[in-house]
Amino acid sequence: MSRAKVFVAAVMFAMAIGLSFSAAASWQGTWHYYSDEGALVGSWTAGCGAADGRWGIETDNKWFTQGCRPSS
Repeated sequence: MSRAKVFVAAVMFAMAIGLSFSAAASWQGTWHYYSDEGALVGSWTAGCGAADGRWGIETDNKWFTQGCRPSS
């Protein structure tokens, strides 16, 4: 392969890896579920390792917080 083809292949590979990581990061976070009165009634955390899990109930009134909380 010529140098130009190797370079283009390397750039394409780097872009694919970058997109893959950004797509994975966008799925890290927590859905917070609220009642009609605004009370927190459940949550679902995904992509955060040991912090993953669900509790409570799911409602249509929800808010997404992207990212994982640091462990304390």
